[in-house]
Amino acid sequence: MRPHELRKFRLSKGVPARDMVAVVQQLYPKYDKTIQSKCERGEDYGIQLRKDAMAALVERFAPEQIKGGDRHKRQCRIQCRLDDDVYEDLRRCVIEDGFKNTQEWLERLVITYLATRSRKRERGSIA
Repeated sequence: MRPHELRKFRLSKGVPARDMVAVVQQLYPKYDKTIQSKCERGEDYGIQLRKDAMAALVERFAPEQIKGGDRHKRQCRIQCRLDDDVYEDLRRCVIEDGFKNTQEWLERLVITYLATRSRKRERGSIA
């Protein structure tokens, strides 16, 4: 979280700085309102709140923001990076070929590849 977002978080939740300080003090006993103020203006002081402290604040004051695990039914992911023009051509062709999206196309591509490879292995074409 960027330093100015700490202040934005505090104001959006209507939380007094002293309440946020009390939460962070459970992790870092020497944390105080002065440090809180400096963290909120981190661009000026070169300081920002640690991730574990911010997580404690979110847990305490905005539990609805806590993300559960990946909610996709398929948990495994593959990806690659493409140049912009290649990506746009691929996306256009995938839609033209009747796939709803790149995900659907890529899943079909992987399944087809694995089935083809399996057939080749059965024929003894590959080890």
